Amino acid sequence: MSTLAPPPPAAAGTAPARQPQSPNAQGGLKIRIKRRIFYALTGRRVLRAVFAVLRRHAPLAKVGTRVVVSRHADVLETLDRDEVFTISQVNGPSIDRINGPFILAMDRGPEYDRDHAALRSCARREDAGRIREMARDASARAIEAARPRRRIEAVQSLTRAVPSELVERYFGFPGPDRTALQRWLRNLFQDAFANPIDDPYVREAAHQSFLEVKAWVLPEIARRRAAGTGLDDDVMGRMIALGATNPWADDDWVRRNIAGQIVGAVDTISRFSILAIDELLRRPRELEGAQAAAQVGDLDRVRQYAWEAVRFNPHTPLMARTCSSACTLAAGTPRAKQIQPGSGMAIGTLSAMFDPDGFPDPRRFRIDRDVKSYLHFGWGMHQCFGIGINMVMIPEIMAAMLRLDGLRRAPGRAGRVVLDGPFPDRLALEFD
Repeated sequence: MSTLAPPPPAAAGTAPARQPQSPNAQGGLKIRIKRRIFYALTGRRVLRAVFAVLRRHAPLAKVGTRVVVSRHADVLETLDRDEVFTISQVNGPSIDRINGPFILAMDRGPEYDRDHAALRSCARREDAGRIREMARDASARAIEAARPRRRIEAVQSLTRAVPSELVERYFGFPGPDRTALQRWLRNLFQDAFANPIDDPYVREAAHQSFLEVKAWVLPEIARRRAAGTGLDDDVMGRMIALGATNPWADDDWVRRNIAGQIVGAVDTISRFSILAIDELLRRPRELEGAQAAAQVGDLDRVRQYAWEAVRFNPHTPLMARTCSSACTLAAGTPRAKQIQPGSGMAIGTLSAMFDPDGFPDPRRFRIDRDVKSYLHFGWGMHQCFGIGINMVMIPEIMAAMLRLDGLRRAPGRAGRVVLDGPFPDRLALEFD
């Protein structure tokens, strides 16, 4: 079967299994208050105001054992100097707990080099056209299904559904059903990358999802390896095929690395797309420009609108590293600072994109910026592994929404983004 064929419909009368409650809805008053305080303090308005002060008065501010980096040049330097400002202490404990060794928790070294090269040979840059076609087709089907009602719940029906199909068909990881797949990936992603308050309910949900993923995927890998057919049709098949000539690419290596690649695929793409459309809906003139670009099929221009919109509506406002050896940051400038080993680094990517030294005229919405200069997906060695996929899929999803005549929010609360922890979970849009 062609990997571009749409997935088959669910059998009539089949009811999905009851899913556990979201970890973000669990717990007593104490943890709920802790969550509310954290999200309030890390909201875009608070962060932009705080970072504006820091850039001017304390660009390398020491807060306890952490150094907060706010200037554009210093953010890039910190992310570029991966031999000093390392990631294993930041991502390693959670990723090892819920997955096992993966490149997003590895510092530079032979294992990282081997695995990164192997994964690049499986998730290939030349697949961009195939991914684009898949995203365009899946987005069009979602929009057509919504046309009779002239209303679409954009998150579950579109921005999560399209990358879920990518995981199922391009990565070759359908799971037992889509609902379980989406739950697994959200739970694992949140604990690995979006659980700074160490929420015990998030940790437990991720642990349970890890056990379920392992129980499903190891037999699937063994089945496909034994069958020995179609091993170049999707990413997991290519990974399995590596085992024929590379003994280290055993079943557990495939499990760890396929899970590591897909864990952020659904909710990263969904969150970015929803934040972009939400910001454009606040800006009628920019929305009109983005719609005009979508109507004529100018996906590069749609991408420019989306990337600039998310600069104002941040996708990843902060990144973290650990200083592994004494060094000087911003050497040769008046703000030069000696950083001590063991210092945590809070790297303000949001702040960097509002620093006029890196982003001229930062308060203006401009679509003439170099799309490669944005820091939405990081920078340097640990820039998002899937950035190429994001650059293709997000414009297709955005264009599908922007082509809708009279696109607008649904009335009332339904037309506002509803969150599940850090993730957009619902947003109802209407059209003519």
